[in-house]
Amino acid sequence: MQNVVYYANYLLYAEVGRVAYLRDLGLLYSEMTANGLDFTIGEASVHYRAPLRFDDEFDIKVRVGEIRHSSWSFEYAVDRADGLHCADMTTVQVMIDRSTLRATRIPEDLRRTLETAKDAPSARQVR
Repeated sequence: MQNVVYYANYLLYAEVGRVAYLRDLGLLYSEMTANGLDFTIGEASVHYRAPLRFDDEFDIKVRVGEIRHSSWSFEYAVDRADGLHCADMTTVQVMIDRSTLRATRIPEDLRRTLETAKDAPSARQVR
């Protein structure tokens, strides 16, 4: 009705970007769960800068943010195809043990992968 993308859809865009980014890093969700681990979103935020409109093409840039003992953040930028910066988002992923559903430490191999990605020169872009 307002001729702009519904505000909550930006979190869906973040999820699509996050899954593609993890895949690009070689981290498959199925392997994580097979090892008894999972993660859940503990926090999400969106800062809207300019509206996306119906049928706009856009890119999502994803990068690793802060890495803690049992959580890490991803930072996202949503840019329209013409370059207009539309939104910044952050999600905090909390590593959990699937059997107890309680927070657990990030496994060392995952931590190394995240740290390597964080040290990369730029965010990865997802279309």
